[in-house]
Amino acid sequence: MNMTKGLFRPLHAAGLIALSALALTLSTALPTQATGPGARHLSGDTGRKDASAQAVSVSRVFCPRGTAVQSGGYSTTHWDHGRDGTLRHTVLASHPVVDEDGRRGWYASAAHAEVTAHVVCAPSPEED
Repeated sequence: MNMTKGLFRPLHAAGLIALSALALTLSTALPTQATGPGARHLSGDTGRKDASAQAVSVSRVFCPRGTAVQSGGYSTTHWDHGRDGTLRHTVLASHPVVDEDGRRGWYASAAHAEVTAHVVCAPSPEED
Protein backbone atom coordinates (compact mmCIF):
# COMPACT_ATOMS: atom_id res chain seq x y z
CA MET A 1 0.00 0.00 0.00
CA ASN A 2 1.40 3.40 -1.01
CA MET A 3 0.95 5.69 2.03
CA THR A 4 2.76 8.73 0.60
CA LYS A 5 0.28 9.25 -2.24
CA GLY A 6 -2.50 10.13 0.22
CA LEU A 7 -0.25 12.52 2.12
CA PHE A 8 0.36 14.73 -0.91
CA ARG A 9 -3.24 15.13 -2.05
CA PRO A 10 -4.03 18.07 0.31
CA LEU A 11 -0.74 19.74 -0.62
CA HIS A 12 -1.44 19.25 -4.32
CA ALA A 13 -4.95 20.70 -4.02
CA ALA A 14 -3.71 23.65 -1.96
CA GLY A 15 -0.98 24.30 -4.53
CA LEU A 16 -3.50 24.35 -7.36
CA ILE A 17 -5.74 26.75 -5.46
CA ALA A 18 -2.81 29.04 -4.64
CA LEU A 19 -1.60 28.97 -8.24
CA SER A 20 -5.10 29.78 -9.51
CA ALA A 21 -5.43 32.69 -7.07
CA LEU A 22 -2.03 34.03 -8.12
CA ALA A 23 -2.93 33.79 -11.82
CA LEU A 24 -6.24 35.58 -11.20
CA THR A 25 -4.54 38.31 -9.19
CA LEU A 26 -1.85 38.87 -11.79
CA SER A 27 -4.33 38.84 -14.65
CA THR A 28 -6.57 41.44 -13.00
CA ALA A 29 -4.19 43.58 -10.98
CA LEU A 30 -1.07 44.22 -12.99
CA PRO A 31 -0.90 46.87 -15.72
CA THR A 32 -0.71 45.69 -19.30
CA GLN A 33 -0.38 47.49 -22.60
CA ALA A 34 -4.19 47.53 -22.81
CA THR A 35 -4.39 49.92 -19.83
CA GLY A 36 -2.65 52.69 -21.75
CA PRO A 37 0.30 54.96 -21.01
CA GLY A 38 0.79 56.16 -17.47
CA ALA A 39 -1.05 53.26 -15.78
CA ARG A 40 0.17 52.43 -12.27
CA HIS A 41 -0.28 49.38 -10.06
CA LEU A 42 -0.86 50.23 -6.39
CA SER A 43 -1.17 47.91 -3.40
CA GLY A 44 -3.06 48.61 -0.18
CA ASP A 45 -1.92 47.84 3.32
CA THR A 46 -2.10 44.13 4.12
CA GLY A 47 -5.20 43.40 6.19
CA ARG A 48 -4.46 41.36 9.30
CA LYS A 49 -6.84 38.70 10.59
CA ASP A 50 -9.10 39.93 13.39
CA ALA A 51 -9.68 37.98 16.62
CA SER A 52 -13.09 36.60 15.60
CA ALA A 53 -13.65 32.91 14.89
CA GLN A 54 -13.86 33.84 11.19
CA ALA A 55 -10.48 35.64 11.34
CA VAL A 56 -11.55 38.29 8.80
CA SER A 57 -9.04 40.68 7.22
CA VAL A 58 -9.72 43.75 5.08
CA SER A 59 -7.61 45.85 2.69
CA ARG A 60 -8.39 48.97 0.62
CA VAL A 61 -6.36 50.97 -1.89
CA PHE A 62 -7.36 54.17 -3.72
CA CYS A 63 -6.29 55.78 -6.98
CA PRO A 64 -4.77 59.25 -6.75
CA ARG A 65 -6.85 62.25 -7.86
CA GLY A 66 -6.81 62.65 -11.64
CA THR A 67 -6.69 58.90 -12.25
CA ALA A 68 -9.37 56.26 -12.73
CA VAL A 69 -9.66 52.59 -11.74
CA GLN A 70 -8.84 50.31 -14.66
CA SER A 71 -8.94 47.00 -12.79
CA GLY A 72 -8.21 45.49 -9.41
CA GLY A 73 -7.70 42.30 -7.49
CA TYR A 74 -6.20 40.81 -4.35
CA SER A 75 -3.47 38.59 -2.97
CA THR A 76 -3.62 36.46 0.17
CA THR A 77 -1.03 34.98 2.51
CA HIS A 78 -0.78 32.93 5.68
CA TRP A 79 -3.31 30.19 5.13
CA ASP A 80 -4.75 28.62 8.28
CA HIS A 81 -4.93 24.90 8.96
CA GLY A 82 -8.44 23.58 9.56
CA ARG A 83 -9.13 21.07 12.32
CA ASP A 84 -8.86 18.32 9.72
CA GLY A 85 -5.38 19.55 8.72
CA THR A 86 -6.40 21.09 5.39
CA LEU A 87 -5.20 24.52 4.37
CA ARG A 88 -8.00 27.03 4.09
CA HIS A 89 -8.85 30.62 3.26
CA THR A 90 -11.89 32.23 1.76
CA VAL A 91 -11.97 35.45 -0.22
CA LEU A 92 -15.13 37.18 0.95
CA ALA A 93 -15.08 40.17 -1.41
CA SER A 94 -13.03 41.79 -4.16
CA HIS A 95 -14.64 44.79 -5.85
CA PRO A 96 -14.36 48.50 -6.70
CA VAL A 97 -15.00 50.93 -3.85
CA VAL A 98 -15.60 54.68 -3.41
CA ASP A 99 -14.60 56.41 -0.16
CA GLU A 100 -16.40 59.29 1.57
CA ASP A 101 -14.23 61.82 -0.34
CA GLY A 102 -15.20 60.34 -3.73
CA ARG A 103 -11.87 58.64 -4.36
CA ARG A 104 -12.20 55.36 -6.26
CA GLY A 105 -10.21 52.23 -5.58
CA TRP A 106 -10.39 48.54 -4.73
CA TYR A 107 -11.61 46.64 -1.64
CA ALA A 108 -10.78 43.07 -0.67
CA SER A 109 -11.57 40.93 2.37
CA ALA A 110 -10.75 37.35 3.32
CA ALA A 111 -11.37 34.86 6.11
CA HIS A 112 -8.53 32.83 7.62
CA ALA A 113 -5.88 34.72 5.63
CA GLU A 114 -4.21 38.08 5.37
CA VAL A 115 -5.33 39.97 2.26
CA THR A 116 -3.90 42.82 0.17
CA ALA A 117 -6.01 44.81 -2.30
CA HIS A 118 -4.44 45.84 -5.62
CA VAL A 119 -5.64 48.43 -8.14
CA VAL A 120 -4.51 49.63 -11.55
CA CYS A 121 -4.99 53.38 -11.98
CA ALA A 122 -4.68 55.26 -15.27
CA PRO A 123 -4.80 58.96 -16.02
CA SER A 124 -8.41 60.05 -16.52
CA PRO A 125 -9.47 62.58 -19.15
CA GLU A 126 -9.81 66.09 -17.79
CA GLU A 127 -13.37 67.20 -17.14
CA ASP A 128 -14.69 70.37 -18.75
